[in-house]
Amino acid sequence: MVLDSNWQIPMTFRHSLRTRIIVAFCLFGALLGTVYATIVYISLDMIEDHLIDSHLNEEVKIFISHYQRYNSFPEPSSPYISVYVGTESMPLYVIDMLDGKPEGIHEAYSSEEEYHIAIKRLQGQDNQLYLLYEVSALEFTEKRKLSIRLVLIAGVILIIGVGLWIGWLTSCKVIAPVAHLADVVNHTGPENLPTNFSKKFYNDEVGVLAKALEKAMRRVEIHVERENRFSRYASHELRTPVTIIKGAVVLLNKNFLSKDDPAQRPLKRIERSVTNMENIIETLLWLSREDMAIEQDQILPVATIVRETIEQSRHLIGNKPIEIELITEKESHLSISASIFQIVLTNIIRNAIQHTASGNIRVTVKDDRVIVSDTGEGMDLNDLKLIAQPIVRGELNKDFGIGLSIVKRLCKRLGWKLEIESEVGHGTTVQLIFFEQQKA
Repeated sequence: MVLDSNWQIPMTFRHSLRTRIIVAFCLFGALLGTVYATIVYISLDMIEDHLIDSHLNEEVKIFISHYQRYNSFPEPSSPYISVYVGTESMPLYVIDMLDGKPEGIHEAYSSEEEYHIAIKRLQGQDNQLYLLYEVSALEFTEKRKLSIRLVLIAGVILIIGVGLWIGWLTSCKVIAPVAHLADVVNHTGPENLPTNFSKKFYNDEVGVLAKALEKAMRRVEIHVERENRFSRYASHELRTPVTIIKGAVVLLNKNFLSKDDPAQRPLKRIERSVTNMENIIETLLWLSREDMAIEQDQILPVATIVRETIEQSRHLIGNKPIEIELITEKESHLSISASIFQIVLTNIIRNAIQHTASGNIRVTVKDDRVIVSDTGEGMDLNDLKLIAQPIVRGELNKDFGIGLSIVKRLCKRLGWKLEIESEVGHGTTVQLIFFEQQKA
């Protein structure tokens, strides 16, 4: 099981507000254009049938009126109109089309030709008047229908294009205040938090968001000021007693204790603790200030610092049967403060000693990393997820403390990578991978 310190929960991807506005206008334009084109296409066919039926009705009226006045029928007004009185003189295909149809106007088909048929009973006669209007030549041909379809499709595309243009213009106007608000927030820092910027926005949704952000900025400003005050006070109040203790240790060693004095052993522990406390104070103060740059003028030999850190940590072994082995595959150098580098190494090695009851701890120095492997109790996946959180206990009752939390923050600040691989009962391997810019 491997834990990468840069691991993050994946975020659900969503399209931007600008894209969604433009897509909404395009979809609305496509829907509107399609509905309009469909209505136009269907209406053309219905209007055509209505005009033909109206013309046929007028023709029937003319024939009836002429027959009542002159007892004869006039010539049809169109060569596509055929007139029959009764069914005696009808061709068979016309009789088949009629097929017992009542009075009125009907549509019928014979082969591939379409007819509109008007049936009207003559007054005072048993026969009926039949007018057949062959409309195949008048109907839209497939070529004309294709042309109409192309025109309607072009209209739909034009409407979509207009929707795209309107959507883009609208999105620009809608996004402008949001983009301005984002620009204001992005150009802020802990030392120059903006105030009263919500007055620049109208009292709409963006204005409400700006007011909420302004209130949050004020709370952040108060919090930052409180942390800065704490850093200043801590820098003075913590360093003063540490310096006094350090001076007292030097004074005791120089004037009151001999090299063989039994008090030398606890005095050495005090000296190591004071040095470690100094490093921790400097590191925490450096972490608390974003504007503090990394020292680039100090070149550290990695293997030497690792060796010193191992020796300073041997007292943690106590009576446990643990062997610490240092392997230097390639000497490398870092441009970084020694105290920061020692804090990282001390926490990693101390955790390896703390969670190894017996066995070996191997520290390997490579060109781009330091690897610390132990044969301890190891960790399961749940412990790996919680390991970088301060003062967390795992299922195996392992207290991780705040050390690895500091290490993770230091790695993030320095641009390093911390990889932890562990298996229950087989030990843990920690890889501290350096950032190229800190390699000298």
